[in-house]
Amino acid sequence: MVSFDRRGEAFRSFDGAFALYESGNQRVMDGQHPLWSWGHVHAFDLQSGRMTRLEQVRTIAGGHQSSANDPQIYDRYLTRSALMRLGK
Repeated sequence: MVSFDRRGEAFRSFDGAFALYESGNQRVMDGQHPLWSWGHVHAFDLQSGRMTRLEQVRTIAGGHQSSANDPQIYDRYLTRSALMRLGK
């Protein structure tokens, strides 16, 4: 994917890698099937020449964990009150 700045010039290109979340006998499940999702993304700033690498991990500081098909995610992270709480 390529994004553009306000002048209409190419700004960033994004290159993602996707896979099933399984390795040997270990699997992250999405219901009855192994989860399929992004694993990492390279975001290249075409104007500055800088690269940003994003990686999806199981846990991060603060006790936040990756999950799939969890109906509580919206209330936990995306409501106005959740954003206010998380932004402290």
